[in-house]
Amino acid sequence: MYKKIRLAVMLFFCGTLVDGGIVKANDDHKNKYEDAYEDDEEEYEYDDEDYYSEDLYEDEYDESSNNDKLMTSEKGTWNIWTRNLAKSKEDLPFTDSKTVQLKVSAEKTVRDIYVIPKEGEFFVQGKLVSEFLGAKASFYKTSRILEVISKETKLIFRANTNVVYENNVKKPLPAISFYINEEIYLPLSTIANGLGYEVEWQENDNMFLCQKLS
Repeated sequence: MYKKIRLAVMLFFCGTLVDGGIVKANDDHKNKYEDAYEDDEEEYEYDDEDYYSEDLYEDEYDESSNNDKLMTSEKGTWNIWTRNLAKSKEDLPFTDSKTVQLKVSAEKTVRDIYVIPKEGEFFVQGKLVSEFLGAKASFYKTSRILEVISKETKLIFRANTNVVYENNVKKPLPAISFYINEEIYLPLSTIANGLGYEVEWQENDNMFLCQKLS
């Protein structure tokens, strides 16, 4: 009887120590995990690629957000960025996605670009075309924002929106931008006109020709 009581006391005492050790170990592990998680959250929150706040953009362009009264044009065209909301658009010169050439008038350099006809617009790689037209372009991959800067113009685009900020003034895109293959695609008219060029399609040369706006 005495031996049974003694054995029970020893088991109880050992169990308490073991349980206490386990609880303490788990607590220490949990605290380390929580600290690491908080560090990760803080690092992500202040990622350099999140330079622009996501609150800067909405999914759709809202007329009431602009102080200027928007005039709706009778007809929009693929090669003119009217900076207002157009009712209809002309037929595109071609409708199949393909590689074409891009050239600036009076310059010898020619660049191949991939063009995607969509929503009555020709979509091109925003960063590539902006740089070809002489602008500095920075793409923030995390937030999918493209910043384009030339001497007199600053354009800010974000993928999957119909909004562009031109010199910090909110303007509508003629169609919604999109993101594929780690590139943001934008209407050619917006990039060209925004950087001071008019663009025309030359069928015989399979080429978009850009000329300085007068």
